[in-house]
Amino acid sequence: MQKKFITKALTAIALFSLFTTAIAASCHHGNDKAEVAANKDHIILYTDDFMTGQSWKADIEAVSGMEVHVFDFGKALGRSKSAVDYFRANNHLQHFRPKAVFFQLGCDGKADRDSNYEHILFDYPTGEVCTLTGKMARHKRLAVSKPDRNIAVDNFAGALYFMIRTQRILHRDARAFILPPVKSGQAANTPACRQLERLSNMFCIPFLQSNKELKDYAFLWDGKRPDFGKMLIIGDSYCEQRRWINSLEQISKVEVVNLGVTSASMRDHFEDRVSYPYSKNPVKTDCNGNRNTLGCQLVKLHRMLSGKNLLAGERSLQGWQPDIILVEGGGNDFADKPAVEAQYGQHIRNDIRTSFAGALSYLTKDLHSTFPNAKIFIVVSAGLYYGHTDNPFEYIEKARQQRKAAKMLGYPTIDWDKDGRLSFIYNNSAGTGNGTKAKPYRYNQPTDETIDLLHPNDYGAQFLAESAVHWITKKIFIHIKDS
Repeated sequence: MQKKFITKALTAIALFSLFTTAIAASCHHGNDKAEVAANKDHIILYTDDFMTGQSWKADIEAVSGMEVHVFDFGKALGRSKSAVDYFRANNHLQHFRPKAVFFQLGCDGKADRDSNYEHILFDYPTGEVCTLTGKMARHKRLAVSKPDRNIAVDNFAGALYFMIRTQRILHRDARAFILPPVKSGQAANTPACRQLERLSNMFCIPFLQSNKELKDYAFLWDGKRPDFGKMLIIGDSYCEQRRWINSLEQISKVEVVNLGVTSASMRDHFEDRVSYPYSKNPVKTDCNGNRNTLGCQLVKLHRMLSGKNLLAGERSLQGWQPDIILVEGGGNDFADKPAVEAQYGQHIRNDIRTSFAGALSYLTKDLHSTFPNAKIFIVVSAGLYYGHTDNPFEYIEKARQQRKAAKMLGYPTIDWDKDGRLSFIYNNSAGTGNGTKAKPYRYNQPTDETIDLLHPNDYGAQFLAESAVHWITKKIFIHIKDS
């Protein structure tokens, strides 16, 4: 009896060994094929269910015109140490240089039991941070990313944290996407899909609701430059520094008039504009009262349109008509309080400009009246600013309010917070101090994508520009008249 049992066990082990060897050979063959194709344009798709991943392969290839290589973590193993190790083990793919990398986890259909992702990724309570140095030094409290060894990977947040970060190292120029854990063509409306969509917002990379959204990124694959004509931009330091606009001019055909001013707020600070009037020439060094708001940039715009009282370096815009207008801002504003948000409708009706809804209502009414044929987009602010606070994801709430206000007014958005790639999760100051008053974390250090943990560098600016191109080409402008 014991002999029979041992014989059966040995047979089972042998069969399992043959099976795993075949799988390994298959994966190795795929890798050899990938190496042969190293000099061709291609895409990588990581999945935890091969057949589900294969269902997306044909659609991605059809839209991109590139070969897609599918790598399988193993059924239901996407949220595990073995999946993270598997991903890291493919470091020989450094020479692969894919155009894009797709991540697909959760194909077993199970949602995370614990979806408190803020606490999975960050340590609480908070630590001391110094945001500037010298006389301008400011000390605040903030949330700090956990050390890698303390981040659990048995959930979507932890697994994606390691995979996306590794992807950014191995495939620096590849564009990352999160796919829903369903077969191509099926509805992405499961609890797991909703969790992944929320995480994509945190990581600032796109979550594709369906295979139809692949075509919205065609400009990344075909190399064609969309023609946007003339564009007017009002905004804050992201615009004045101009890095993302430089990238925009490289990947699209566009003539830009940029009026952005560093430290500008989207909202007015005071409703009393008699005591606190707008400046005709807003500058970053004067933020008193309402002297550096987006409203001030409209005053400057009308002065330039008149062709009179021009200052040094300014050009006359007399007779100039933009095709597209971008209203960018919010990085220097806090989220509206719930009581204020509840009054958005009233703020729009009564021209109360101290909320996102009221400010955007004023700005878009003026712009639409001045340029009735221009397409107006609201640029939802990126989320790096909230790396300076004890709630690193508060920017998601602020972005939601900006989208809500834009929807109430009938204007489309460019969602930098959703797919601008500049995420506080990867731009933290862990390791630059110990969080005490004597040795605070530092927040003026450059990162791979930023110049100071707040503003994009030339590399990070590419993703903001691509996000702008994506949303402009995707959305059809429809202006809803005031009711």
